[in-house]
Amino acid sequence: MSSIKSIDNSQALILIVDDLPQNLQVLGSILRKNKYQIAVATNGQQAIDILKNISPDLILLDVMMPGIDGHEVCRRLKEQDSTREISIIFLTAKSETDDIVKGFELGAVDYITKPFNATELLARVKTHIELKKNRDVILNLIDKLEEKNRILEKLAVTDGLTRCFNHSHIIERLGNEICAACRHSDSLSVTMFDIDHFKNINDTYGHQIGDEVLVKVTDSIKDALREIDLIGRYGGEEFLVVMRKTDREGCYIASERIRKKVEALTWEHDNLHVTISGGIGTLENDDDTAASMIKRADECLYMSKEGGRNRIECGEIK
Repeated sequence: MSSIKSIDNSQALILIVDDLPQNLQVLGSILRKNKYQIAVATNGQQAIDILKNISPDLILLDVMMPGIDGHEVCRRLKEQDSTREISIIFLTAKSETDDIVKGFELGAVDYITKPFNATELLARVKTHIELKKNRDVILNLIDKLEEKNRILEKLAVTDGLTRCFNHSHIIERLGNEICAACRHSDSLSVTMFDIDHFKNINDTYGHQIGDEVLVKVTDSIKDALREIDLIGRYGGEEFLVVMRKTDREGCYIASERIRKKVEALTWEHDNLHVTISGGIGTLENDDDTAASMIKRADECLYMSKEGGRNRIECGEIK
């Protein structure tokens, strides 16, 4: 079933702009009898001021007014973001082609000639009110679809459990960071973190607690990173952190701070103590790739685990 349908007139607000009280009375009477809500302005400047506080569905705008005429009011409204999309129907005693064309060129959607024919007036008003409401429905649907697309795009690059980047996306982002660092002669480092004895945690406490550990460790790492740094879940209990504008020594200091932060975490489960090990890989030349940097980080991570775990290994700091 279509979401686009005829509207209830009582929901529609129409601003009438005319300097002649009799015209305001006639138009207001016709529209109120058909359950439209009405606001009025007696000159162009008053209309502009009123529109700072209301957003009507339609404006009926007299062309010939003292001071700011209808054409100038229309031009100003179409220049403002807040009023640009409001439909304008010109009210005019003129029927010359040039005058009508000028109104359309300024952004009006229609015109009604005086004296007013109630049937014609209501038909034109109804058409443009429904067009406006249907356009609002479509724009709302577009907004919802765009939001859903943003969510889907985020899900496509996000690990479902830890809410950090997934494996493929962190690798892609690292490749981009390598290109940027080489282009600007910046430092770039990565740390591969691994939760120590994670299999034993799963075996002892169960996978639900294991998932809790993964989430809490990830959050702890995130909290210790700068806004410019990146984190992704590389494997089951492995996390890759990309540190922009950071050399080997700086990466070691930051990674050691993360290690201590995780080690200090408290847990509600008896005898559960969680630590992490880390290995560092640094951008060494323009030929480096994501794979080569991760390989060096993996080698250092292996050394860290061989050295007793709960430590950071970075190789030689030059």
